[in-house]
Amino acid sequence: MPGAHGSGCGCRHEDDFLGISQLLLPWIDVDNVVGLNEDTPNTARRVFRPYDSRLDDTMFVESPDGDEELLVLVPLTSPVKVTGITVIGGDRGASPSMVRLFINREDLDFQTVGDLQPTQELELVEDFHGAVQHPLRAAKFVSVTQLALFFPASLGGLRTRIHWIGLWGVGSEYKRQAVVTVYEAVANPSEKQVKDESAPTQDAA
Repeated sequence: MPGAHGSGCGCRHEDDFLGISQLLLPWIDVDNVVGLNEDTPNTARRVFRPYDSRLDDTMFVESPDGDEELLVLVPLTSPVKVTGITVIGGDRGASPSMVRLFINREDLDFQTVGDLQPTQELELVEDFHGAVQHPLRAAKFVSVTQLALFFPASLGGLRTRIHWIGLWGVGSEYKRQAVVTVYEAVANPSEKQVKDESAPTQDAA
């Protein structure tokens, strides 16, 4: 489980991930991160925090019991290039099994993510320590000002839980104009029904 150490636990320092990329937390507008289908409102923003606090298992977002879908909408304060993502999930099968990423769309909900082709789709592994960075096709993630992360299922639990998300890449100094959009934090049952009836095909890696 997150925060539980043992021999060969796989924990890594933030510097291990650095090269030309860095943790993009300073470019994330954390206060305006929105989670759809959160079990507890306004908890998605808690998973974006410094690398040194990634093992704090009291901080998480999770979907309601019996519904594994989570959609996290991440605004950025200036355009960035995203090169990788790290996800620390819950134990007992509650870690997300995949993520579909969409860039520069501020109108996404459960219906639209089912209708659109993602910018990239990744299969995730159970990672309790933030030791795994999943690389992205960097050429597709240039000048990103809005990132949507859709987690459609867990690895085997009845819900999806996420403790920490690390976005890696290269930031910029340009400040974008803030766009205020009001989202419904609880999934609309009719939207989810439409999406379930027409699930998208998996994007080839």
